[in-house]
Amino acid sequence: MSERDGADRERLATGVDGLDEALGGGLPAGDLVALVAPPTSGAERLLYASAVGNPTRYLSTLRPPAEVRGAMAAVDLPEGAVDVRQVDGDGLLDDPADHLSGLDAGSVVVVDPATELERAGEDRYRSFLDDLKRHCRTTESVAVLHCPRTTPRTLRRDLTLARADTTLVLHREVDSEGSRSYLDVGKFRHGLPPAEPIPVDLRRSPTTLDGWGV
Repeated sequence: MSERDGADRERLATGVDGLDEALGGGLPAGDLVALVAPPTSGAERLLYASAVGNPTRYLSTLRPPAEVRGAMAAVDLPEGAVDVRQVDGDGLLDDPADHLSGLDAGSVVVVDPATELERAGEDRYRSFLDDLKRHCRTTESVAVLHCPRTTPRTLRRDLTLARADTTLVLHREVDSEGSRSYLDVGKFRHGLPPAEPIPVDLRRSPTTLDGWGV
């Protein structure tokens, strides 16, 4: 794949209409994306949404594949639509090509969560991010690292956020009228990030995850 400016690259839809519109059509192919969210937010639905319109490889470092597929089925994603694989953190760090080879062009690669990898040695994790980026650039794909907030703060989280081309931060507000969720695009290297947070309704199926109140 030749090097192209982000504005000229193919765009991959996130499955969230408001976010895609704000980013000029979606995420530029080749990007690394960090999705930061509270662990109780249900942010996985944003990861599932990307699978609606893109071939997706879902690398689960925590949940067994059957649990991930069950959660996807519960929100109306067709059975077998996503390539779900359980991975060991050490195995993924030591031999990323074993888990990233054979990607379809224009895929979304999800690492959920990235926490175990971030707790590894800095050199190993940096090398993994470089390999992940290389595979995405080669196949014009996008990688999304799910980064739940932790207490205390996860080691190497700063490295994840620095290496990411795009950062999405999910906020949840609760008041007398109920709960609302917003995505803040904190960094977008291939254009101007949206000036305002983007409302999303996580109570909807990912197949219709097109914004709060829409």
